[in-house]
Amino acid sequence: MMARADRAATGTAAGSDPGRPHVGGRRAWLCCLAGVVLLGLVGFLNLSFGAVSLSPAEVWAGLTSESDLFARNVVWQIRYPRVVDGALAGAALGVAGALLQGVTRNPLADPTILGVTAAAGVASAIALLVDPSAPQWALTLYCATGGVAGGLILFVIAWRGSVSPVRLALSGVALSAFLGAVIVGILSSSRTFVQTSLGFLAGGMYGSEWQDLWAALPYVGGGILLALGLAGRLNVLALGDDIAVGLGVMTDRTRLLILTVAGVLTGAAVAIGGLVSFVGLVCPHIARVAVGNDYRLVIPASALMGALLVTGADLFARVVISPSEIPMGIVTAGIGAPFLLYLVKVRG
Repeated sequence: MMARADRAATGTAAGSDPGRPHVGGRRAWLCCLAGVVLLGLVGFLNLSFGAVSLSPAEVWAGLTSESDLFARNVVWQIRYPRVVDGALAGAALGVAGALLQGVTRNPLADPTILGVTAAAGVASAIALLVDPSAPQWALTLYCATGGVAGGLILFVIAWRGSVSPVRLALSGVALSAFLGAVIVGILSSSRTFVQTSLGFLAGGMYGSEWQDLWAALPYVGGGILLALGLAGRLNVLALGDDIAVGLGVMTDRTRLLILTVAGVLTGAAVAIGGLVSFVGLVCPHIARVAVGNDYRLVIPASALMGALLVTGADLFARVVISPSEIPMGIVTAGIGAPFLLYLVKVRG
């Protein structure tokens, strides 16, 4: 049965126009190649600019030798881990958004809008309140567990004999609002509310270290691999539940699994960058424009677009009022909120 379902994966993406033709092929590869090149350029600019600017020669020397210890420390200990962490968080949020738009068949779905980000944030806030000096691996575990719990709560709330995409989306909006208030309540009880909470609530990469990467990499890597494995079922779900059931897809179990994977990815991203919003909303739409509606292409393209958006937003956040910086989440919200209004106007 599942072999039939996989063969029936026609590439009609949920939350997008079913009439849009499949792109794929040469154009998809060219778009992804352009994205990789642009990501490399943005990454190099991130290494160059900040409170202290480095010339391209200094960046290269910092990357490849120890002749300039200052450049070496700035590049390897401060900026390089921040770039990699941002790319990892962005990729996780991009894929989580693609999964959630697919499982709800709703173009407005996003980890933030559906409350998965807030659930991971509640777990992180509890961890920070209980033990502010908790190691990064423990914080990441808390966040991933919170993200999964958020997905499960969302599933249970939306369950009424079966799970409909509409109930799933509406439940997520309510869950996000409630858990957002819980986060503020928990953090406001901390004596270090202002110092520790502003960057977390707004989202940002300030203070990113190599240990953030090593703590989150297993969750993000495993989550993306699982998402790729679910791509065929997402294509079938896009055809409607009746057709999916006829092709052998267990729709409710598939939705539960997808919500779990999205929770893990979102939790890992929250552990790295805090409550970054709208990345999971914008990136899957850009990916579908570039590569078409087949989730076997949309998922890796969403990861690439997410990495590009977060690293680009982080660069802007650091240079716009340099040597100070603004929370990176303000930049992604400034991009994502108008995009959401556009979707509501055009697709609502």
